Amino acid sequence: MSNKKSYMGLNNILSEGFFDSLLKIFKRHPELKNNKKIKNDIKDLNKKVSNLEKMMNDELASFGSKKKIKLKPYKLTDFIKGV
Repeated sequence: MSNKKSYMGLNNILSEGFFDSLLKIFKRHPELKNNKKIKNDIKDLNKKVSNLEKMMNDELASFGSKKKIKLKPYKLTDFIKGV
């Protein structure tokens, strides 16, 4: 067997992947986690998305469709994920 170092080893992949990106987010934006204004704005956005979902479902029902639309609520991590 070769004694050549593999950069695709299990330990290297785990240490360079998910945990590094998670750590970067918390290091860059620790203030976002506890910002009350941002939390309230996201809560308001989710209420509006819920209202939109209800309006769309009512409109589909008026056309005779039994299909329902389900929109998922937003979280803080949805907005800071790619930063």
